[in-house]
Amino acid sequence: MLGTAALFLIARGPGHALVERFGARFGLTRERLDKASGVVERRGRPALVVGRATPGLRTATVVAAGASGLHARRAIPALALGSSVFLQLHLALGYFLGPAARDALDSARGPVIAVLAALVIGAALFWIARRGRRAGARAFTEAACPLCLTLGWLSERQPIARRQTATSMSSTGGV
Repeated sequence: MLGTAALFLIARGPGHALVERFGARFGLTRERLDKASGVVERRGRPALVVGRATPGLRTATVVAAGASGLHARRAIPALALGSSVFLQLHLALGYFLGPAARDALDSARGPVIAVLAALVIGAALFWIARRGRRAGARAFTEAACPLCLTLGWLSERQPIARRQTATSMSSTGGV
């Protein structure tokens, strides 16, 4: 909650000039911030909660809320709730999938781990080469958990998944 509040206050005040100047290096382009600000202004608190809970939109949502001029009493509780939802989802995934992952790692020894590491490194190199060095690195900073990366990759590759995601987000009032 403190981190979210600090980011909001910095984005609203002295950090606004820094975001304008350096934000594009971290995926916070002017177009993206304008789009997020428009959604925040139109949809209000639900957009803040969903945006803060969504990988890839977390930082942009807080910066857009600060840049849009929303009052801190209105924005910070919704942003904190979205952060809580994000963290609780990852905690639940770790709780339910953690033992299975631990068992799989315990049973995998030596060559299996080396092969998996080589596959991960190869996939990362292919991904960076295909998307371009800066675009690949920028996308990675937005969603670094394996589940989030997989979901992002699937939504880029599957037009049906994109339509379904857009339809479900619009029906729930999401970002």
